[in-house]
Amino acid sequence: MTIWVVAAAAAVMVASWRGGTRTALAGIGWYELFFLFLSSAFLGDCFETVFVFLRTGVLMSRSSLLYGPLSLVWGLGAVLMTLVLVPLARRGTPVLFAGGVVLGGGFEYLASWVLEKVTGRLFWDYSRMPFNLDGRTNLLFALFWGAAGVFWVRLAAPWLLGWLRRVPRRTGQALALTVALLLTVDMGLSAAALLRMEERSRGLTASNTVEQALDVWYTDAKLEHRYRNMQLPGQVLVF
Repeated sequence: MTIWVVAAAAAVMVASWRGGTRTALAGIGWYELFFLFLSSAFLGDCFETVFVFLRTGVLMSRSSLLYGPLSLVWGLGAVLMTLVLVPLARRGTPVLFAGGVVLGGGFEYLASWVLEKVTGRLFWDYSRMPFNLDGRTNLLFALFWGAAGVFWVRLAAPWLLGWLRRVPRRTGQALALTVALLLTVDMGLSAAALLRMEERSRGLTASNTVEQALDVWYTDAKLEHRYRNMQLPGQVLVF
């Protein structure tokens, strides 16, 4: 199934490339993309937190990181939509929506697959929902991705970029570099803590000072509280 998901997402990217990517993305560089990434990562985390609370009555973190309310899946999804769907927007809203369905659903599937392979954990499971693909994505959420793609390209991204252009470029770039550095440290620490948790689940003891520190600072209980939607493959996800 994974190869078909990759093929479908690649087809959308090829269609986007043929639609004149350079012209459509003129004026959007690394600085703008990083700002869109951060904005979407924050807003996505807030959206999921509120959605889960309204659905279950449980207030829980939906962040991808140990520190800060940021969902990397939402942030990366926004960057991907910007790079791929903006050129498709010239072909009309139906094409834009269809591209969002395939690209978003494919991205969600592959993100779940990569996270499971790297950490040995599942961070979402839709196996109990109809029309799902290996529990990693499903038709309903793929349609949501399509609608989100239209909203993002037509409204959200232009509005956010409009606000960004009010900030002096040098000031904004200096701030972006500082945040990027802190984010890199946070991502590295989060990944190390989760990988060490996976090693502990296999009975592997700490072999160096760094692993010993991770065992002390980031216990299983602390990580399970931070990532309450995390599960082992085969377990039933509660939220």
